[in-house]
Amino acid sequence: MQMLDLNDLRLFVHIVDNQGILKAGRALSLPKSTISRRLAALEDQLKSRLMVRSGEGFRLTPAGERAYRAGRIVTDAASTAEADLLAERDEISGRVSVSVSTLLEPIIAPWLAEMTSRHPRLSIALDMATRDLDQAGDGFDLHLLAHDWELRDSALIQRRICRNPMMLVAHQGKGIDPSVQGGAEVLSGTPLLAYGLSLGPRRFDLVDAGERRQIALDPRVVTADTRSLVALVRAGAGIALLPEYAVRSALSSGELVEAIPGWAGPSVTISLLSPPRRLMNPTLRHVADTLGAAAKSAILERQPLPKAGQGVPIGRTSDFIQLSSAALSQSGRAAEPSRPAPHTPKRESETEMNTFTKAIGAAALTAAIAAPAAAQDASGPLVLYTNDFEGVITDRFEADTGREIDVVQMSGGEILARIAAEASNPQWDVLIFNGSYSFHGLDQQGQLLQGVEPANLDNLNELGRTYLAESRSWFPIGLAASCVMLYRTDLIETPPQSFADLADPAFNGMFGMADPAVAAPAYPCVAEFFNSLGQEEAEAYFTSLFDNGLRVFRTNGPVGQALSSGDIALALITSQVAFSLKAAGEVPVEVVWPEDGAPGVVRGVGIQAQTARPEAAKAFVEWLLEPATQTYLGEAAPADGLFEPTVTGAVRRADGPAEGSVYRVAPDDFAVANEAAIKTWFADRALD
Repeated sequence: MQMLDLNDLRLFVHIVDNQGILKAGRALSLPKSTISRRLAALEDQLKSRLMVRSGEGFRLTPAGERAYRAGRIVTDAASTAEADLLAERDEISGRVSVSVSTLLEPIIAPWLAEMTSRHPRLSIALDMATRDLDQAGDGFDLHLLAHDWELRDSALIQRRICRNPMMLVAHQGKGIDPSVQGGAEVLSGTPLLAYGLSLGPRRFDLVDAGERRQIALDPRVVTADTRSLVALVRAGAGIALLPEYAVRSALSSGELVEAIPGWAGPSVTISLLSPPRRLMNPTLRHVADTLGAAAKSAILERQPLPKAGQGVPIGRTSDFIQLSSAALSQSGRAAEPSRPAPHTPKRESETEMNTFTKAIGAAALTAAIAAPAAAQDASGPLVLYTNDFEGVITDRFEADTGREIDVVQMSGGEILARIAAEASNPQWDVLIFNGSYSFHGLDQQGQLLQGVEPANLDNLNELGRTYLAESRSWFPIGLAASCVMLYRTDLIETPPQSFADLADPAFNGMFGMADPAVAAPAYPCVAEFFNSLGQEEAEAYFTSLFDNGLRVFRTNGPVGQALSSGDIALALITSQVAFSLKAAGEVPVEVVWPEDGAPGVVRGVGIQAQTARPEAAKAFVEWLLEPATQTYLGEAAPADGLFEPTVTGAVRRADGPAEGSVYRVAPDDFAVANEAAIKTWFADRALD
């Protein structure tokens, strides 16, 4: 016999206690449709009708009265057990294992001394190392990392603490005069030591007062051990590119000097990786919070504390990178998209106003930041699941709104699998996903909060209104091509002009694409062919491609890598990856955008139906519907930022698709209804 779903029984108790489905939905922040569906499932499992409804009123049947009494006993027992268990866990005690990057070694001793002094029953196992984590997280409870590389997918939550610019430093007397002809290019003849994990040629952006230079160098030594890099520089082994924090004291004492005075390199991100906050006990939460605060305080120690309601003050780039700075004006963005806004020192009483602040009003934002969260919001950061923008959201959102956010980044397929696995106990609050059909499916499953009305919904432009869901369960925040043709000009003399041309034997075995069952944008690509051609013709088309040697890769990343290495000569790939590879200039490529259009994919944002943080979640949606935010995302994310904005006033990137490019998007209901069949057919055919 199937065990009774106790969550449904608990929900039934809430319906009775709140005198109806509608009031229970308001109390639990759940849509009426979800509660009605779960009640029907409980009645089906018990094979009994539990209540007779009349409008908004109801009366319990005899079976309903028995179910309520049993449910009340179970609910009360669960509440008592939870209170008892939590009481035992309130003390900060037990064992916590922590891995910390060597860059942050100076903060550890004072932090450990404070923690062990305050909490005698707390034990901490410490490992000082910088590593690229595997999906298991290497067995540690917490990781405090300093990294300039993309982290691998894992079950851990990444909380970005702050950034620190890298600097080129040399031993006393070994610096380079930036005014000398050639400037930064002089480095090409100098032994370079670099912070990182892997050897090989790298491109570095150096910035000074808005001027940007890019240099390509092949470091002689690469290590994430900052102590070794500093020792090598002291020994005169070369010039090193490493985080400013690692050489702060040596620069202050004059022992080391800036190799090119005034120029800063790319930033490292200080990230704290932990389990989802909801799964952390009080001890682990406390250790994580204090460790992150200690790192932030040390890195930003020269930064004045912001007043309530203000943005983070801006200081010298050589000291630190602030969490966010004032947004450029729209005219400034259009004219000089790659240059940061010039900084004018502010008086103590002045409030830094970016476009988002101006849009909602300084007084309103100050009140929102200074006041506690709305009563219906649970404590703790908002949890975002996303397959896009993972590296650029945290700092800007927190600075713009004063709310905390934890970002969990995975591939599209992994996100949907996790959401399905968590269906009875969701761990996420908001979702950014590249694929409107997935939002449509989640909405049908009752996973999304319906009837959301963002205060700035009128910001949507014609494109945004076109894809606005009637249920208001998700909102469009961008449009891109799910597949265009990108080819190597040095390997293909006569490129295809249409997708049908890929069946030509001239391209036999030379092209590839991502797996639509794994890569979020790949399924909309395939679905559009099935929508526009019909099932029979679409199957015949893809069969001709497989017969002509089409290769299928897991995601778009490996597709791009195969194209760059010459393993394939042509790729069906997203417009974001295509134009990014073209702009990089590392291999000669060109984009083919057929005259009749390219399959499109709509990126959206939605709120989890049972979120405990509805106000913060709505604020996140409104933040994404601001033109300043969409412009910022376009500029800050190299590949993900190549999208068509969905709000009036947002500035689209000039290095992406031509304005007026045609996109063909399969209807969401078609894509959802046929998803399993199309993916199964595609997978079976790919294995033939």
